[in-house]
Amino acid sequence: MPTICDQWLIFTDLDGTLLDHDSYDFTPALPAMERLKNNSIPIIPVSSKTLAELEAYIAELGLNGPVIAENGMVIRFPDQKPEITPPDYQSIRELCLDWRRDPDFRFTGFADMTLMELVEATGLSRKSAQLAMQRLASEPILWQGDDEAFARFKERVHYAGLRLLQGGRFLHLLGEMDKGRALTRVVDWYRSKGRHKIVTLALGDSGNDIDMLLSVDIPVIIRKKDGTHLDLPRREETIISDLPGPAGWNQAINRLLNAYGK
Repeated sequence: MPTICDQWLIFTDLDGTLLDHDSYDFTPALPAMERLKNNSIPIIPVSSKTLAELEAYIAELGLNGPVIAENGMVIRFPDQKPEITPPDYQSIRELCLDWRRDPDFRFTGFADMTLMELVEATGLSRKSAQLAMQRLASEPILWQGDDEAFARFKERVHYAGLRLLQGGRFLHLLGEMDKGRALTRVVDWYRSKGRHKIVTLALGDSGNDIDMLLSVDIPVIIRKKDGTHLDLPRREETIISDLPGPAGWNQAINRLLNAYGK
């Protein structure tokens, strides 16, 4: 059972969780964020977004701890250069070019799009799209081939030591590191600073958050706008928010802080 004396770490997805899925607004979560800051509890973003994208949010949210970007492939600790799990972005792009020799492998990645095409495909602003293109270790793709070709494509990806992860709008082509293992790396970093009694909590809303949610002491699923929610295997004690997005985030954090006397 967690206690008030433990060091808490809050790991959170952004899109659809701390940020509204459509507007990217986070103001409904501000009351709980303020309570966490007053209790010296770090909020650690864990996202498919690039480090460049996250840096902009970190400044706006007033966060100063570690950051996990590109679905775990990039970790940046305070005042350090980012750790990038191989393969890097250039290597992934070279593989994409090689795979396109098969005419049935039809897909479009971020690097294949102009800035305005990416704006149209993602709904991001021009500035945000520019930050999303500053990739270090993963490539989001839109698959445009048929199902049979996709089955062969998945085999080719696996043979290359990579994996495909379904995000909200895109498939993410990346290496074997995931959000859960990246989270463990961050916990180990805090332990190296002498903080041994650590309680981990993670909040997420979609399938690419499962590895993260299964890796913490207290998993919290944020409900979607249509009222549905992710099912988390093997964790019956999972907390599910009543409200969607940042309002659900605020609700879940406040209830836990109240329950544990924070």
